Amino acid sequence: MEKNIAETDSKTDPILEQNSESKIDQHILPRGSSKVTEISLGRTSIKVKTEATPASLKQIRELVNNKFDAFSDKLGSGMNGEELSVLVAFNLAEELLQEQEKIKLLKRRVLENADRLSKRVEAHMQNLGKK
Repeated sequence: MEKNIAETDSKTDPILEQNSESKIDQHILPRGSSKVTEISLGRTSIKVKTEATPASLKQIRELVNNKFDAFSDKLGSGMNGEELSVLVAFNLAEELLQEQEKIKLLKRRVLENADRLSKRVEAHMQNLGKK
């Protein structure tokens, strides 16, 4: 089995420790409660500690796996799993940065519109006071 991501021993790493006696049903675990889950990409699987809900984890897995499969189909066997993983990571990071820029722009527009509206309300209030 090909290992693309360095394995970590969950017995020595407190982030990855898992108490096998206290299995928690992921469907009732609220956000903010840490749990250990296994994530996979290609033929590589690792365990990570996360606070994500089961629904979020499902969406994340689908997004990453779809990207991985799309690049794998597009590039064929020209790249190994590790190279595909790096390509997926960079592609997702690029998309994240683009979305962050969109959010900054939207925030700026909201603040500008709020400022303009505030000035219009103040002007209207002053006009009402003059009458």
